[in-house]
Amino acid sequence: MVLNNYRENVRGYLEAIVRPLARAGVTPNTITVLGLLISLAGAYFFYRGEQVIAALVLLFGSLIDALDGTLARLTGKTSRFGAFLDSTFDRISDGAVLFGIALGNLVDWRVAFIAFMGSYLVSYERCRAELAGSGRLAVGIAERAERLLIIIITALFGYVEYGLYAVAVLAWITVLQRLYAAYQRLKE
Repeated sequence: MVLNNYRENVRGYLEAIVRPLARAGVTPNTITVLGLLISLAGAYFFYRGEQVIAALVLLFGSLIDALDGTLARLTGKTSRFGAFLDSTFDRISDGAVLFGIALGNLVDWRVAFIAFMGSYLVSYERCRAELAGSGRLAVGIAERAERLLIIIITALFGYVEYGLYAVAVLAWITVLQRLYAAYQRLKE
């Protein structure tokens, strides 16, 4: 929720990056697939225990992930399937990164599992509440961008374990915040 407040401030920069891609005929879905592959590479580096490299790869992947929607809007190629594909690949990326961290023994697997469940519930709650008629439910202290940023920053300094503890706690706080917001909007 916090980082989404800055989206308008970087729109011009993102559009400047995607204009050459649009001229080259690159599609938004191609960018989405590329973002997934980069995240999977980051997960692999976590598995190898190479936190700094993993963090740099994920940082680059985050930039790529921000481009697909911008490219779609700029080229008039927004689609419901594109949004669905992006959301699906975001969930795969999130799971792979957490799995890579756990498999690399950088954190106890139980912490990774708690972070995984919280992260997935944050996304699920928004989707389900919006389908039930809540309106846009982008509330909570730690949406995907914040959780990913915590992982990246702590991994850059070799402390991804602490980052994952923070992500686990903040994800579940966000789950509770969304549950309450959905209740307020959907109660009869």
